[in-house]
Amino acid sequence: MQAGPPPASTPPISSPHAAPVPSTVKGASATMTVVASDLRLVLTKARRAESAMVRHQVFLRYDVDRKVPDDADQRAAQCGWRLRAYLQRSICFSSMTGLLGCTDPISEELPTGETGAADQGPDPAANPCDLAFAPAREARDRVIAAVKADAQARFDEDYALNVKPQLLASGVKITKPKS
Repeated sequence: MQAGPPPASTPPISSPHAAPVPSTVKGASATMTVVASDLRLVLTKARRAESAMVRHQVFLRYDVDRKVPDDADQRAAQCGWRLRAYLQRSICFSSMTGLLGCTDPISEELPTGETGAADQGPDPAANPCDLAFAPAREARDRVIAAVKADAQARFDEDYALNVKPQLLASGVKITKPKS
């Protein structure tokens, strides 16, 4: 039996002393790969071998929105940004014909990220609230630098905690190919 729609909520009663709630106008969004790595492996089981590759990447989700209090002058607008980094992994296998098949990617949000807001300034046309908004761009550059600084350690940790145990549980021996 399926439940019906939830009852309509009643609007909150406004107090004349309550702070105005800002209206948010969707600005711009982007997703960008910050760093990627492919770890090549040879898996052996019962004298049969196959090539495998662990693909890791850290990507950044970057959103910038314009916020204006409902009762305020448009010049009181702020640009808000939200940056979130994600580690993504997939395991790929090569067939004898050279075809490559990969598992569905698994993504996990990293603690590296930043949220903030800054005044847009008196002239929104001269200082648009988009991905190039200077304070948001500076925050993006900080997050990218932090992600790059520890990416290899994150890839190594993810391999040791998630990938290697999964492969070993299947009964394979793991080696790295000779260059």
